[in-house]
Amino acid sequence: MPIIQDLIEKGHSVTIAAGGAQKKLLQYYFPNATYVSIPNYNIRYSKKAWWLPFALFFQLPKMALAIYKEHRWLQTNVQLFDHVISDNRYGLFNARLKTTFITHQLIVKAPFTWAEKIIQKVQYYFINQFSECWVPDMPTYPGYAADLSHPVVMPKIPVTYIGPLSQFSVLQNASTGALPIKYKYCFLLSGPEPQRTMLQDIIESGAQQLQAASILIEGRPSDLPNHYQIKNSLTKLRYASGQDLLDIILQSEFVVCRSGYSTLMELLPLHKKMVLIPTPGQTEQEYLAKSLANRQMAVIMDQSTFDLATLNEKADKHCFIFAS
Repeated sequence: MPIIQDLIEKGHSVTIAAGGAQKKLLQYYFPNATYVSIPNYNIRYSKKAWWLPFALFFQLPKMALAIYKEHRWLQTNVQLFDHVISDNRYGLFNARLKTTFITHQLIVKAPFTWAEKIIQKVQYYFINQFSECWVPDMPTYPGYAADLSHPVVMPKIPVTYIGPLSQFSVLQNASTGALPIKYKYCFLLSGPEPQRTMLQDIIESGAQQLQAASILIEGRPSDLPNHYQIKNSLTKLRYASGQDLLDIILQSEFVVCRSGYSTLMELLPLHKKMVLIPTPGQTEQEYLAKSLANRQMAVIMDQSTFDLATLNEKADKHCFIFAS
């Protein structure tokens, strides 16, 4: 979003191609932009972590078809654009115009080294079709993503480290001063089903163990009216974004969330105390959570053993170190 904001402020005509919840979020921030609907990859994750590699394998044909369709779409409409900036959409390259691929993940973590090398070769085949690659991380190791964004083998095309990106940086009146703490925990839910709902059920079923007022943000954009529900010490909100979300985070002592990279880019600059629960089976999230925990920048907890009593103990005892 900061890139879109910068292009609009410089007077460029911006067309946003997106679908689903991502499109709704972008329309919230940029209501006057031109939008084109393209299907998401719609990867479905399994309930069991051990089954995830097989679940992803069986969805490869669907992903390949989506990449093919978005590539054909660009071929058909190439005359409409001067520059395409692709956020992890592997099919949006074309030799007739400048194309930029954005990713923090230049190596995909896998259970075996040989699997990582095969995946990287396939990934680089597509990345090398673009004109250039932008990496939203610091150029010096470890940055935020460590090995993921600083691999030994780099793509053949030019790679530029552009620094972390956050939706909060586009706010016109972002809170800069300290707000009084209102919540002990902000449970910030996100990510694919069914794991998102499974984690929500764990939190809600143990709400009576909360020691102080806390808030749970479901992370489900909806056309239904947003509203607060209060049970025991837990306030539940269907969705929050922009200034509302930023204020809630700043008013929370701890943020309990997934360790997805977009979430980390938003929270780390705010110097919030984070408790990270990686989505089971997602090796990228597991790696990022362990990397930050090893640097004492976060607490890591496993969803399979997560409960609020243990959360209270671990969060209060941890000594957090915030990177400058």
